[in-house]
Amino acid sequence: MTDKFSTNVLIHATREQVWNILTTPEIMADWMGGDELQIKVITTWEINSPILIQGFHHMKFENSGWVLQYEKESRLSYSHLSNISRLPDKPENYTVMEFVLTPAEEGTLLTLNIENFPTEVILKHLAFYWRTTIFKIKKVAEEKLTQVS
Repeated sequence: MTDKFSTNVLIHATREQVWNILTTPEIMADWMGGDELQIKVITTWEINSPILIQGFHHMKFENSGWVLQYEKESRLSYSHLSNISRLPDKPENYTVMEFVLTPAEEGTLLTLNIENFPTEVILKHLAFYWRTTIFKIKKVAEEKLTQVS
């Protein structure tokens, strides 16, 4: 089984703007699924502090984890375990999400690396979800930039 999934997108916005899209809970809720999924993100972004993502998609779900890295406007990572997986709350069952922001001539290159998939189903689900969600992040960032201009 593949132990890593990566994708990236060029966003026509500054690293500061992209960072705000990635780390502001109310904005995160928008690109994670909007009102339809009733997303709520709870975290302080302090290293080793919890992150909780709650929502509703055919049923209530809760993704929990820990903030692993928070390098402002550069790198963000956290662990992730969904209650829908029904896996025990053990370190080996947590997937790690890493967002890397790299300056580019035309804006910011956002790279997402996801590692440690406890099951093939989780790999397929997260790859499917993030292949489209990374473009939602781009859209939200570029729309916010247009609103400011």
